[in-house]
Amino acid sequence: MKTCSSLNDQMIYMVYFKGLVSDEIVMNVKMSFAGIGVAICDPNGSCVFELPKSFLLEAGYRGSESDVVELNALIEALNAADDLGLKCVRVIFDSSLVNQYLTGKQQPTNKKIVRLVDQLNIIKRKFSYFDLFLVSDQNYVKFAYKLAKDAIRSEATNWADNASGETILLEQCTICFEYVDNGQMLSVNKCLHRYCFSCMRKHVEAKLLQGKLPECPYEKCKSELEIESCKKFLTSELYDIMSLRIKEASIPPEQKVYCPFSTCSHLMSKTEVQQYTATSSTATQGNGMIKCVKCNRLFCINCKVPWHDNITCSDYIQSFLYQSSNEGKLRSLASQNRWRQCVKCSNLVELAAGCYHIYCRCGYEFCYICGSQYINKTPTCKCPLWDEHYIIYAAQNMHQNG
Repeated sequence: MKTCSSLNDQMIYMVYFKGLVSDEIVMNVKMSFAGIGVAICDPNGSCVFELPKSFLLEAGYRGSESDVVELNALIEALNAADDLGLKCVRVIFDSSLVNQYLTGKQQPTNKKIVRLVDQLNIIKRKFSYFDLFLVSDQNYVKFAYKLAKDAIRSEATNWADNASGETILLEQCTICFEYVDNGQMLSVNKCLHRYCFSCMRKHVEAKLLQGKLPECPYEKCKSELEIESCKKFLTSELYDIMSLRIKEASIPPEQKVYCPFSTCSHLMSKTEVQQYTATSSTATQGNGMIKCVKCNRLFCINCKVPWHDNITCSDYIQSFLYQSSNEGKLRSLASQNRWRQCVKCSNLVELAAGCYHIYCRCGYEFCYICGSQYINKTPTCKCPLWDEHYIIYAAQNMHQNG
C-alpha cells in the first residue's frame, strides 16, 4: 500500500461502488440485468462524480457473475477517479468476497475473475494512496446501491420500450456485459470465442506487462492471440511490446542475445547475429566479436559488452573499464545482494519472498542457494527448501499490499 507524501497537498477522496444482479420481468419474460453504481466524494462529503451503468446478462448466468459485476464496478470507479486526476482514494464497499480477492486472502479460480483482479492490481498503481475499507452496513454504500438499482430499472424499461421486433446488430461481450456493434468484437481465430475490443485491449495489456503472451480470456482456453488480429485495437506501443514478446518466445533462452548499447538493446539470436557478422567486412573469426543487426555496432558475445579491442575477455573483466561500466556495476550489485543467475538464460533472479525453489521465466528450475537444478520439481542438492524469514516476509507483504 502506498501513502501520500503530504495530505495537505493530496486530499483523500471517498470512492463508493456497488455491483448488483437482478431478475426483472420484461414483456412477461424474466430477464437478468446487472447494474453498476459509482459515487466519488471529496473530503467534505460533497459528491463530485456519479455513474449509473447497466447491461443485460446472458441467459442462465452463473452465480459467480455477481462477483464479476462487483469487480467491474470497482474498475469503473477507479478509472473514473483516475480520469478526474485523483491521486489519493479510499475505496468503500460491502463485498467481503471482493475484499478477499483484493487482499489475497482467497485466490480466485474463475478465469474471468482472475483477469479482473489482474486489471485492478495494475490500476491501483496509478494512485499514490490507495486504501480499501470494507463495511458491514449497506447504508454506507446506499448512494452507489441506489445508482445501480436505478440503472437496472432504466435498462429493463428501455428493453420493454424497444421490444418492437426490430433487428439490432449488437452483440454482448461476456467480459464487460456491454452490447456493442458486432464489428467491434474480436473473434479468436483458433477457438472462435468473441469479446469486445475494449476488454481485449485491457486483457492483452495486463498480460504483456506481466511479461506473458496473451491467450484467449475464456476459462481453460489456451488459444494464443494472433498479433495481426490484435492490431485492430492495440495502441502502437502495445503492438511493439507484443511483437517483442513473440520474438522472445520464438528464441530459445540459451540463444538470446541483446545488444549491450542502451540506445539499441535489440534482441537477436546467436545464430542470426553470427551469420550477420560473418558477412561483414569487419568479421574476425573466433575472437567473440559480433555486430548488432540493427545498429551495426560491435560487441563481445562472451562478455555481452561493447567490443574490447586488443584485450582478452578475462583481462577486460578484471579491468577498471569493465568495473566502471553498467554491466560491471550490475555484476557487483548482484554479488553484494547475493542474486542468482539462471545457468540456462543468464537472467538475474532476486529472492524477495518465498522458498528457495526458483522457477525462471525461461522454464529452468534451480536452487537459489547453490544453483543446482530441480528435476521434476525435486531438488538435486541438499540445501534447505526455505528460510523462515522469507516465508514470514511474504505473508506480511501480501497483507500490507492488500
